[in-house]
Amino acid sequence: MIQVHQLNFYYGRQHVLHDIDLHLTRGSITGLIGPNGVGKSTLMRCLAGLEVPSDGEVLLNGRPILEDPRASFAQLGYLPDIFGLSDDLTVIQYMTYAAKARGVPDNELESAVVDTVQLLGLEHKLYDHIKSLSRGQKQRVGIGQVIIHRPQFLLLDEPASGLDPEARYELSQLLLRLKSEGMTILVSSHILSELDEYCTHMLVMQRGRIKAHQAIHTENQNEQTLKIHLLQPPQDALARLRSLPNVQAASQQGDVFTVTLPHSDEMRAALLSDIVRAGLTLSSVSVVRTTLLENYQNSLNIHRENAQ
Repeated sequence: MIQVHQLNFYYGRQHVLHDIDLHLTRGSITGLIGPNGVGKSTLMRCLAGLEVPSDGEVLLNGRPILEDPRASFAQLGYLPDIFGLSDDLTVIQYMTYAAKARGVPDNELESAVVDTVQLLGLEHKLYDHIKSLSRGQKQRVGIGQVIIHRPQFLLLDEPASGLDPEARYELSQLLLRLKSEGMTILVSSHILSELDEYCTHMLVMQRGRIKAHQAIHTENQNEQTLKIHLLQPPQDALARLRSLPNVQAASQQGDVFTVTLPHSDEMRAALLSDIVRAGLTLSSVSVVRTTLLENYQNSLNIHRENAQ
């Protein structure tokens, strides 16, 4: 889908991107994270074909993105962190203009506008002027203008910046819908908790280099970890848990116990039955899921250890 080979970029004498090698999985949502000033926006602009790398290349479906810019732009959409809208146009006027600007044929124009507006949840705002929309609605119009031609690849730079919680939730649901349609998405954001809701992969940058690129929420296929809350656990509760069949490890923090066992629904169900038979009062149980923040912190810790 998108491949980057040995990409370097300079602003004058400043080396901004260093030997970037990257492959984005088709149908994934990748969170691009890292401190300010590490080159995230520059990388996005290179991927969008808006900057010419000093060295290396970006391939879109196996072809250099700058070899035929018009053909490349037909396959991608890019929304920068700061963008402008024509406030005096209505939503339907603006989306029609965006569709024409992106080469949607006249015979497909109406369906492209209607489908996109429905996807954005703005069908009730069709004839409202853009200047009357909320910030979250304007953000959706901004995304709409870069997906109306149904690109294969979507780049969003800080799309949740300045949005209220409701608008951020609506944005996350929109991205999941786009993913379900097969779109490959790269999202830059500082809000890790929100990226955690919809990202399938994380791409960590530091000082112009990629420090980690990995799938997230891929639990160990051989084992599972559970958080178990017991009511008034006896002093020997931990010992009882450790003695149960298939329990590989167990630890305790107050009334909450962390238990590791082989990965299967049957093993989990059997453990719950065994806990009750062991005379322990079960209050709640949940599967432990590694968050994006934990993955990010782990990746930084690994690189700090390797640098020592």
